[in-house]
Amino acid sequence: MDQADLINQADFFNQTLTPGSMLDQYRRIKREHKDEVLFFRLGDFYEMFSEDAIEVSSLLNLTLTSRSGQPMCGIPYHASRTYISRLLKHGKKIAVCEQIADPSRVPGSKGQGTKGQGTKGPMDRRVVEIITPGTTVEEEYLDKGSSNYLCCLASFDSLYYKTVYFSFSYIDISTGDFFATCFNHDDKEKILQELERLDARELIIQESLLSEHPFLLNAIKSRPSIVLNRWADWLFDFDRGKKRLEKQFGTSNLKGFGLNDTSPEILSAAALLHYLDDTSRSLIPHIHTISVYDDSQFVGIDESSRRNLELTKNLKTGDNNFTLIEVMDETRTAMGKRLLKSRILQPLRDEKKIQLRLDNVDIFYHNQELLSRVRDYLGKTPDLERLSSRIAMDKAHGKDMAGTRNALMYFFLIEEQYQIKDIKFESAQAVSFDSDAQSNLKNLCELLQKSIPDDPSILLSEANLIKKGFNAELDQLHELKSNGRNLLEKYLEEERLNTGITSLKIRYNRLIGYYFEVTKNHLSKVPSHFIKRQGIVAGERFTTDKLIELESNINSSSDSIIELEKKLFLEIRDKAKALLSFLISASRRIAEIDTAQSLARAATIHGWVKPVIDNKNRFHITEGRHPVVEAHLPAAEFIPNDVILDENGISFMLITGPNMAGKSTYLRQTALIVIMAQAGSFVPAQEAFIGICDRIYCRVGASDNLAKGESTFLVEMNETAFILNSATSKSLVIMDEVGRGTGTKDGLSIAWAVSEQILNRIKCRTLFATHYQELTKITHNAMANRSLEILDDGDKIVFLHKLREGASAGSYGIHVARLAGLPESVLDRAGEIMEELSLTSSEIKISSDNSKKNEVKIKNSIIENKLLKLDINSLSPLQALNYLFNLKKQAMEQSKDKKHGSSKPESLIPDKFSKENPELFE
Repeated sequence: MDQADLINQADFFNQTLTPGSMLDQYRRIKREHKDEVLFFRLGDFYEMFSEDAIEVSSLLNLTLTSRSGQPMCGIPYHASRTYISRLLKHGKKIAVCEQIADPSRVPGSKGQGTKGQGTKGPMDRRVVEIITPGTTVEEEYLDKGSSNYLCCLASFDSLYYKTVYFSFSYIDISTGDFFATCFNHDDKEKILQELERLDARELIIQESLLSEHPFLLNAIKSRPSIVLNRWADWLFDFDRGKKRLEKQFGTSNLKGFGLNDTSPEILSAAALLHYLDDTSRSLIPHIHTISVYDDSQFVGIDESSRRNLELTKNLKTGDNNFTLIEVMDETRTAMGKRLLKSRILQPLRDEKKIQLRLDNVDIFYHNQELLSRVRDYLGKTPDLERLSSRIAMDKAHGKDMAGTRNALMYFFLIEEQYQIKDIKFESAQAVSFDSDAQSNLKNLCELLQKSIPDDPSILLSEANLIKKGFNAELDQLHELKSNGRNLLEKYLEEERLNTGITSLKIRYNRLIGYYFEVTKNHLSKVPSHFIKRQGIVAGERFTTDKLIELESNINSSSDSIIELEKKLFLEIRDKAKALLSFLISASRRIAEIDTAQSLARAATIHGWVKPVIDNKNRFHITEGRHPVVEAHLPAAEFIPNDVILDENGISFMLITGPNMAGKSTYLRQTALIVIMAQAGSFVPAQEAFIGICDRIYCRVGASDNLAKGESTFLVEMNETAFILNSATSKSLVIMDEVGRGTGTKDGLSIAWAVSEQILNRIKCRTLFATHYQELTKITHNAMANRSLEILDDGDKIVFLHKLREGASAGSYGIHVARLAGLPESVLDRAGEIMEELSLTSSEIKISSDNSKKNEVKIKNSIIENKLLKLDINSLSPLQALNYLFNLKKQAMEQSKDKKHGSSKPESLIPDKFSKENPELFE
C-alpha cells in the first residue's frame, strides 16, 4: 500500500466513524469468527485489527499502523483477490465482512441527500462469505492442474456391524466431485494412503480421533500446508447428516448412491455439506451425486510406495520434475490434467474399464490427423468443469460466461471430428449426450455468442457485460450515452423547422440544465409546448417535456446501462444454470478426451505400446524401459530389459549386482509399467502382457523419521511388516536391500526369512534386489537368480545395465568407490581388509522349497585355513593329536547340532609348544 492510500484510508476513518463504536462492532463480529482473518470493510478498504493485523502485515509485508491503541493494517478492496490468494497459500481462512447499509447513511459520504444529515452510529456490516483453502472456487485461488480437496474423517461405532469404522469423505467444490468410503479402525495405512493420494488443502476431523489415534496427528503434522478443523464429537450426528444428504440430492433415501441407514460414510459426507453451508453462504446445486468407493475398485498403493515411485512428486524437491506424470502429461486443458493425475494415483483393477481407456487412447494413436486437430481445439478450451461450478453457485462473472461459450464452441467442434471420422469415443464416466442434451447446449452456446462480448467485465457494477445488438432498449441507452449531443442537435433541428425560429439554440448551465434560448425578435413564434424557465436581457430561456426527458436520459444513461446489463446478464446466467447437469457432463467428456489424447501423444513421442491386460498372475514384458529415466536420456541410450514372472513358473526374481548397475531402475520401471497399464496408458516396452495387480508395494530406500523417533532400520522394518501382513497372491512386491539397516548377520537373516515368507505363504509376483550374495543359495522352484551384467577387466568395471541369468559374481563395492573418487590409499587398504575378511566367511546353502525340510550345510572356512597353514613336518605325533583335538572342539562349538554335548575337554598340547606356535591355536 502506498502513502496516498494510507492517507485516504486515515481520512475516511477520521471523517466517517467513531473509533470506539466501530471497534466494538469489529470485536463482536470477530468473536464469531475466531479462526478466520476478518476482512472488515471500511469504504474502499478492508481493514484488519489487533492480532489479525499483526499476523497479516507480517505474512503479506503490509505497513502496520494503529488506531486507538489497536494495531491496524488494510488493503484496497479492488486489490483484495491478490491478497486473499496469498493468505490461502499460507493456509489461512478469510471472513469477508461487507457494508450492508447504503453509504448515504454515513455523514459526509458521497451520495447523501442533504449535507450534514445521516444516521448516527456505525454502518451495518455482516460476514457475507468465508473463504478457506478447501472451499474456494475462484480461479485466482486455485491450482489449475490440481484438484482442490476438502476432506473429513470421523469415527462411526456401528451397532449393526458390531465394529468401529473410520468414515472418510472428500469433495472438490470447484468441480463438484464428491466421494466417500470407510475403513476398519485397525486399518490406519488406508487413511494415510488416502491423505497422501489426495494432497488435501483442508481437513475436518473429529476431535476425539486425534487423542485416540496419535498416528493421525503425526500424519497431519507432516503436511504443514493442510488446514485442520477440529470438530467436537457432538457435531457428527448421523440422523441429522442423513437428512442433509437427502436434502442435497432431492431424494427420500440414499439407496441410489449405494448408502443405507447404517452406512458409516454418511457421517463424514454430511459433515462436509454442513461445513460448506457455513462457509460458502450459497447454494451448491452442482453437488448432485456422491460416489461411494472401496478397495476392490482401485490398485492399493501405500503412502511409502507412492513416494518411492515418484508418481507426481519427486523426493528431492517435491515438484513434478523427473516424475511419471511429467512424462505422461501431454494434456491441453486443466480438466484433462486433473483427471490424468487422479488416474495415475488411483489405477483400476477392473479389466473392462481398463480396456475401455486403452481403446480410447488407441483411437488417437492410430489417427494422428485426428489427434493433431483435437489437440488444437483442446488447447483453446477453457476449464468448463470449474466454470460450471461457479455458474451453479451464482459466482460466475462476465469472463466466466465468455469462457463457457468458448468451451462449448470447441466441445462441439471436437464432437464433429468424431462424426467426420465415423469414430465412437466411449465415455467412461460422463453421461451420454442424447439429441435433447446436445440441442439445449447448442442453444445455450448460441445465446452466449449473441449476448456476451469477447472481453467482458468481471464486475456487475460496470458496463460491458452484454453485446450491442442483443437488446434494443440497451442499444438505445448506449446510443443515448455516446451520442447525447447528436440527439440534442437532432431535436434542435426539429424545433427550428416546427417553429420557424432559425436562430434557436440549445444551451446548458449547471443551475437549470439544458434549455432553448430565444431572442426577443422571435418571442412571438414560441409554441405553446415551450415552458419558460428564465428571462434574460437578450431574450428568454425555455424548456420542453422532451428536452427534460432527453436531459434525464443523458444524465442517467450510464446508471441505466449498468442496471439493464446486470439484469440481462443474470437472466442469461440463470439459463446456463438450468442446464447445469449437461454442462458438467460435457466438461467431464472433454476431460476424458483430453486424457486419452495426452496418453496417445505421449505414446507417439516415446514409442510406447498398447499392453494386453488380463487377470492372470503374470508379467511378460519384453524390452521394458523406465519411462522417466529414458525420457531424460539422449535417444536410444536407455538399455531395455525383460520381465518374465508367471504364476506357473518363476514368480520371485532375486536380483544381485553392484550399486550403479541398475537394480533400482529395473525394479521401479516394472512397478511404473504396471501402474501405467492399469491406469489405461500404453507402456514403454516392445510387448507387454500385464496380469492385473490388486496392490503394489515398493520398499525401495528408507530414511529415518526423527520426528517420530524412528531410525532408518525401524522405518524399513515397518514397511516390510506392512507388506508381509497385507500382500496377496495378486500383488506386486518390489523390495530393495531389505535388512541393510542393521548388522550383516541380522540383516541377512531377516532378508532370508522375508524371502521365504513371500515364496511359501504369499506367493505373489516379486522383484527382490540385494547385496547379500548368500541369498542366491536359496533354492525354490518359483525363484530365479538374476543379475545386472558387468564387464570386469580387473582394474575397472563397466556397467552394461543388462539383466542376465545367474547371480552376480560380487558386489564390486571397491570399484564403485573408485568411481566416486576415494583416495587410492583408502581403496588399497579396503582391498586388503576385504581379502582378510573373505578368509573368515561362511558359505551357506539353504533349500527354501516348501516341499523340503530346510537343510543347513556349513563349510568351516576358518578350520580349513588353519589346516592349510599347518606345517605337518614340524609336529610330533602327540602335538598333531592335540592340534586335531582342538580343531574338533572348535567345530563342535560352531555347529548348531548339540548332540555331542557342550563339554570342553582340556588340551593335551604342551604349554611350551602352544606358546611357541600361537597362530595354530587361535
